[in-house]
Parts: sequence; C-alpha cells; structure tokens
Amino acid sequence: MANRSTTRQRSYFDSQFSNEGRLAITLHGQQKYDEAEELLRQSVQQREKVLGTEHKDTLWSKYRLAITLHGQQKYDEAEELLRKSVQQREKVLGTAHKGTLESKQLLQKVILARASLAMLGLRAEVVLNRLDDYFAEGTKRKTMYNDSEIQQVSRLLSQVNTKWSKVPRTYIILRTISCLDLLDEFINLDFSDHWFPVTERGLPHFLHPNQRSQFVAAQSLVMTKSLDLEKGDEGQHRHFSHDEPLPFEVKGILGTGGFGQVDRVLSLISFREYARKRVPRSTIFGGRRTEVEKRFIAEIKALKRLKHHHVAEFVGSYTDPQFMGLIMSPVAEMDLSDYLACANAASHKELRTFFGCLARALDFLHGERIRHKDIKPSNVLVHNGNVLFTDFGLAFDFTDGEGSTTVSRVNGMTPKYCAPEVANQEPRNTSSDIWSLGVVFLEMAAVLKGRAAEFIYEFLSEHGSRQAYVRTNPDGLLELLANLKETSYPRDSHVLIWIKDMLQIQPSLRPTAAALMISISAARESGNGGFCGICCMLPDR
Repeated sequence: MANRSTTRQRSYFDSQFSNEGRLAITLHGQQKYDEAEELLRQSVQQREKVLGTEHKDTLWSKYRLAITLHGQQKYDEAEELLRKSVQQREKVLGTAHKGTLESKQLLQKVILARASLAMLGLRAEVVLNRLDDYFAEGTKRKTMYNDSEIQQVSRLLSQVNTKWSKVPRTYIILRTISCLDLLDEFINLDFSDHWFPVTERGLPHFLHPNQRSQFVAAQSLVMTKSLDLEKGDEGQHRHFSHDEPLPFEVKGILGTGGFGQVDRVLSLISFREYARKRVPRSTIFGGRRTEVEKRFIAEIKALKRLKHHHVAEFVGSYTDPQFMGLIMSPVAEMDLSDYLACANAASHKELRTFFGCLARALDFLHGERIRHKDIKPSNVLVHNGNVLFTDFGLAFDFTDGEGSTTVSRVNGMTPKYCAPEVANQEPRNTSSDIWSLGVVFLEMAAVLKGRAAEFIYEFLSEHGSRQAYVRTNPDGLLELLANLKETSYPRDSHVLIWIKDMLQIQPSLRPTAAALMISISAARESGNGGFCGICCMLPDR
C-alpha cells in the first residue's frame, strides 16, 4: 500500500511540477524574477521532501533557482547554491555529464559577476566581455597564449579582483578546464604562476584526478618564455623582440655606471623584487656580435649555477634589441662603499666578520673556476648584516680551459682596485682577484682603525711615489700599513699582515683564497678572533 501511495504522490507531484516549472521559466523569461524565485523555492522544497536532496530532478530545480538568483544579482546565494549543486551533480550524474558542466559554467559566470560588483573604473560588462575575447566558448583553445595576452588578462582581472590579477596563468588554466570556482582555494594555498610547470603530484589535494590531468595538460597554453627569467640555473637565457613585453615593473633606479644601469624591478609573475642590471648590447658584443653573444650566454649559464650565501644569486637573463639584462637577488640595502662611508668599529661590529666572509666567498668562486675580475666595494652588497659579491659582468668561466690564466684585453677594470698585471695587460689569473680584494680589505682596515676609506688615497698622495693608486706606490703602501698599525685598536692590526701579503706586486707571491682563509681561521684559533662570521667557520666543500 505504502509503495502505491508513494508512486501516486510522485506521479501527482511530477504533473504538478511540470506546470509550475513551465510557469517559472515563463516568468523568468519575462524578467519577473521575484515571482519565478518564489515558485522555484517552493518546488525545491517539495522535491527535496518527496524525491530527496540529491535526486536529479531536485538538482534541476536548484539549477533553475540559481539562474533566477543570478538574474537578480543575488550572487552570494547563487554561488553557495551552485557550489553544492556542482558537487551533488558530479556525484549523481558524473563529472562529464551535460548537467554537471552547465552548473559549472553558471558558477563561473556567477563568480565573475559577483567580483565585478567591486570594480572601479571600467564597467563590469565591458571587462567581462573583453575577458571573454580570450576564451573561445564551446571549444578548447589549441594555440599558446603569448606574454602580451597574459599581461592583458592580468590587467583586466585587476579591475575585478586584485588577487586574481596576480595569477593570470592559473586563472586561464582553471577557466579553460571549467574549474574557475577553485581559483580562490589555489590562492589561499599561496599557489603562484611562478610554480609552473607543475606535475599532477604538485597540485593541491582538493583537485580530482581527472582535474589534475586536465590542469597539467592545459598548462602548455601559458608556458611562455617569461617564466624562465626566475628559474635560475633551470631557466634558459631568453630573447625578446621589440614588441614583446618583459614581465617586470620598474620601481626605481639602484645605480648607474659607465657600463649600464641597475633598477629595482617587481616581477609580474612571482611579485618578488629583484635587481636588474641592463647593459647596452653594443658595449658587450661590439662588432663580433654573434660569436661573442654565444660565449656570453654560456658564461651567464655558468654564473647561474653559483649557490653561496655570500654570492648574489643570478635569477635569470635575457637580451632584447637594445640591452642585455641580468636579474639578480637580493635587492640590497646598500653596497660596501656606502657602508664604509657611515661605519665605525664601535657601532658596526659586523665589519670585522666581513674579512673572513669575503675570503670564503672568493675561495668558493675560485673553487668553482670562476674569476670575478672586478672586485671593489661597490660590487659587494651589504644586506641584513651579510656581504655578497655581485656584478660578475667581467667574470669568465674557465671550467673548460687548461688553466686559470688569460691574457685578453680588459675592457671594464676599475683602476683604483685592479692588479698591476691587469693594468699592464699582462697574463693574469685568480691572484688578480686577490689583489683587488686586498685593496678592499685595506679600506675596511682603515675604517676599523677609525679612519675614513679616503684617508688611504690622501696618505699615498703625500708619501712614497706620491701616486694615489696602491699598485703604483708600493713604498707608500708600506708606510701606510705602518701608520695604521700604530693607530688605535691594536687587535685589528692582524688584518694588516694579510693585506700586505695580498698586495704583493709579484702575483705568485700572493696567497690563494684558500690560503687566506686558513690564515684568518688561524687568527681565530690563536685568540685574535672576530674576523669571520659563524656562517663561514667551516669549509664550503
């Protein structure tokens, strides 16, 4: 009896709802949303009671109600209803069923419409229509997006949702695979476009297996060359034509020089700040552009592999029609030249540790068969109390060579700090770096002794040969070292011994970076410590 009663009740209900459903659709078409909403709410309640919350007919009623709510701009309620409806339709009908897909598509429209209410500037309809231009409705895009298109999508999204605008590639992929409702969950997990490429295992846990495979397959649409500019040694050197945008926003100028300019830039992919050095291509490559450019790119690749806590990181590199660009990290507070101008032994106790840390870093570079070739205070960064070598524009990787000595002409050496053999264009090797670091150490020692760095050059101008450069006034250097030894802070006189050895005119008499580090470590063991940070007390290798 009970079964026959239930059957009659359902039969009556289906007949009754058929009329109500048609009426609700008619009212919606006439934009009488209030009446349609009221009728559909009653139908949803009745069907849940008779058929159950997950019956396909109940879910259809909820879908029609969501359409009506969308038409009234009741986006929050429509989104909540559709999120539940999508889950239920996936469970009952399957993820690929037409009903499930139409619920997902409506959910995406609701999400976009809801976000557009907070827009400033462009009207929502205009922005949404312009976004639609990048997504072919009903078909899957087969051609790759370029950087210009991705940046334009980001600009449009910035009018809708600032967080979305920072992950335009993720937005494109999720919209392509009809999973845009998951974008906020990606963002809440700090997922970034910088993560690309990703594997299925690297995706958030809330994605279904089929969604994971779709995501990985679709990411080829957004894998532009800009992504390589923050991948370090895993990224390639990239070439950009005149009309291809670079993924950086310039925030200010950090410095300028005879060979280029260093800017503070913000990545439009990871939204991290970097230092970008740009040098005119004509300065580097000259007339033999193709040959030298290939060699230079190979050299950059070698520099990207360097990983040391006292060496600035080479994040990426590129060339465009005018410039060669190097992307580096960190953006430091100052360089050693600025630091020495304001430092003193009492208030900047970390200065003593810089001797050992720079020696350790140079030992690392030479161990990696890399010469710096332009060591000077402005090429040493000071960041969070740490020192880092930077600006390897003159360095050359000699990994594949037979030795570490070259005789090529130097185009960018700094006269005050370069070794005698470099200035005379004679054969040079890693000992030339030792000389340059010795001059830097001399300036650091002067500050430790309560003098300014410029005191060195004023003293040399009045003693010995009266020439201001250390390399052209060896007698004046000996007098200077004696003067500094007699100055206050006698415990800091130990560094003068290392400096004297480093500034030997004959390259073969200078210590190697490894030998210098041994001397600094020995001073610590004998009680004359403080010249090395705890970070460098143990060998790197």
